[in-house]
Amino acid sequence: MMALPSRFFCAPMAELTTPALRETIKGFGGEVVLCSEMLSAAAIVARSRHNEPLILKRDFEEPFVYQIVGTEAAVMADAARMLQDRGCWAVDINMGCSAPDIAKTGAGARLLGNPERAREIVRACRGAVSITLSVKMRAGYDSSDPVRLVEFARMLESEGVDHITLHPRHGRLGFRRKADWKLVALLKKSLGIPVIGNGDITSPAGAVARLRETGCDAVMIGREAVKSPWIFMLCTELLAGVGGAHTIDVRDIFITVLHKLRDSLPAHLHKSRGHRFAFYFSKNAYFGHELFTRIRKEPEIDGMIARVREYYDAHPDEATLVIRPAEIREDEDAS
Repeated sequence: MMALPSRFFCAPMAELTTPALRETIKGFGGEVVLCSEMLSAAAIVARSRHNEPLILKRDFEEPFVYQIVGTEAAVMADAARMLQDRGCWAVDINMGCSAPDIAKTGAGARLLGNPERAREIVRACRGAVSITLSVKMRAGYDSSDPVRLVEFARMLESEGVDHITLHPRHGRLGFRRKADWKLVALLKKSLGIPVIGNGDITSPAGAVARLRETGCDAVMIGREAVKSPWIFMLCTELLAGVGGAHTIDVRDIFITVLHKLRDSLPAHLHKSRGHRFAFYFSKNAYFGHELFTRIRKEPEIDGMIARVREYYDAHPDEATLVIRPAEIREDEDAS
């Protein structure tokens, strides 16, 4: 069985895992595998200029994963080959996104109800690349049937997938209800390839607890990594049994990420990426909803930064966050 390069992965998230966020995560240190945004395979093959800033990868981001989404096996294979040529550790096939605009095309989580199409895609991609090939999936599209889940995952394994990431909710749930990590444990026991668990990780203690409870090979963190890009540093320290107190300058991070978004992406992407980042990162503020409401009215990055400055000028006591070792460990035994 192949060894994963880290016990911790940052999830690929549309409009969120931008170069700006990834650089910020990497800057805190810790062991983490970074991923691109979810990328349209068709746009990659068409060499869309819109896609070019989204597939930017810097040398310091290794090991790096590109995630692709689509329904046509040949197009997915061509996209995987093109991304391999750009240099990366892995290409991941999205079988988990349940957003309506993705599901209506038959892509993402919809592939879980079409195992033959999923098989065709994996087989074509496996034949196109020599690097690591993975699949990120839900527990099903409209139900979480353990038997069907294991059958589907074993099919992926037989077609040459190197590891699987499971978000243990079915597609129609979105993010409702609690992720069923018993399904992660089941998949780990049922497969001979590494299994990564994903879903509802909100703390370093929770991440380490999931590793220990399920026996999975790694955990993937999504939304919490946007709110707390230092979480992988804390996870790494907790797993190693080291680490002390950390003072996090949340005001500076907020402004720095917005600056980097402005400098690394074209203007037509600033509003969507700035607002999406601010929606999660504003949760670090006591009056986060009020702060985000103000930011959402701003169409340009400079306006968003001005609203952030105004908020922390009015609430200077919130500009920094002190994290103590006891707080990192406090929910380590949480279920």
